[in-house]
Amino acid sequence: MKYENNLALCVMRLIIDGKEYPVEVHKATQNVAGSVKILIPTFLMSDAAVHIAMACIESVKTFTQCEHEIWVIDNNSPEEYFSKLLKIGGINVVRNMREPVNPRAPLFRKKGLLGWLGQTQIPSQGVDGSYANAIALEIGMQLINPGTGLVFTMHSDTLVTKLGWLEHLCAKMDDSVRAVGCLCDNIRIHALHVSGLLYDFQLFRKLQVSMLPNIKNRLSQELPEYDVGDAVSYVFKKNGYAVYCCPNTHNSPELLDWMESGSLFDKPIVRSFDDRREVIFLHLGRGTPKSRNQYKKEGQFLADDWIAFTEHFLASVH
Repeated sequence: MKYENNLALCVMRLIIDGKEYPVEVHKATQNVAGSVKILIPTFLMSDAAVHIAMACIESVKTFTQCEHEIWVIDNNSPEEYFSKLLKIGGINVVRNMREPVNPRAPLFRKKGLLGWLGQTQIPSQGVDGSYANAIALEIGMQLINPGTGLVFTMHSDTLVTKLGWLEHLCAKMDDSVRAVGCLCDNIRIHALHVSGLLYDFQLFRKLQVSMLPNIKNRLSQELPEYDVGDAVSYVFKKNGYAVYCCPNTHNSPELLDWMESGSLFDKPIVRSFDDRREVIFLHLGRGTPKSRNQYKKEGQFLADDWIAFTEHFLASVH
C-alpha cells in the first residue's frame, strides 16, 4: 500500500503485559536520545476523531521549538481512519494491530460502549480505554531511543497553544522534581494526569514504572487504585522525588478569573497556565463518547465545537 508521506516501514512484535503485540512502525524522523519524545495514543472510530487527533498533532508542530519527535501510536483503528495519519508529514506513526483488551477486566463492563463502537460479539478496547492507552504508551516507549532523557505523553484531544510551552514544562524540572503535568486527577491518588505529562524517562526505567492502570485494584491488591500513567507520580514520590502540576482550571476552577474577558480560550474545557498566567495547554476530555458527540450531560463542549474551535485557532496562528 502506498501513502503520501513515504514513511520507512518495519514490522515488529513486542511483548507487553504478557501479550504479543504486532506493530507496524512508520518512521519519518530521526530517533535521537537528546530530543523530547512526544507520545500520542490514538483510537480513531470516526471522522471527528481524526480531526481531533490532527488538530493535536498540528498544534505540537506549530508551537514546539525545542528538539522533539512526535510518535503517534494508533490502537488498531479501522484502515479508513488510520491511513489518514500516514499522510501527515514529519511524524512517526506506529500501528498496533492487536486489540488492547484488559485481560483482568470483565469482557463487557458497560453495555452502552458496545453501541458506540458498533461491536457486539468481539472484545473491544472501548470497555477499558485506560488500559488501551497504557498499552499504546508502553509500545511507544519500547520504540523510542532507549537513551531518551524526557518523554511527554498527551491525549489526542489536547492542544498546545503557545510557543515555549515545552520549554516551560522542562524548566520546572530540577534535581528533585522529575515529572511535570498540565493537570492532576481529582480522584484516587491525585496523580499528574497522563493527558499532558512530562517525565524523566531514565528514572522511569530505573524504577521499573509501568503505565498500566490499577482500576478496581485489578493489577495489584497491594497498590492503591490508580489510572493509566498515575504510577509515574506514585512511584517517583515513593522513591523521594517530587512532581509539579501547572495551575489549571480542572484542579482550581477559581483560576477562571485569570481569563481575560472575551478570551479565545473562554470555553468549557480544561486550561493550563504558565507563570505569566497565559494558556499553554487545553484538554477536551470525556473519553470515548467525544468522538461521536455522545454526552450524558447537557452544556458540554461537543466534539464538533472542539473541531471548529481548533480549526479557527490554528488558522489564526498560521
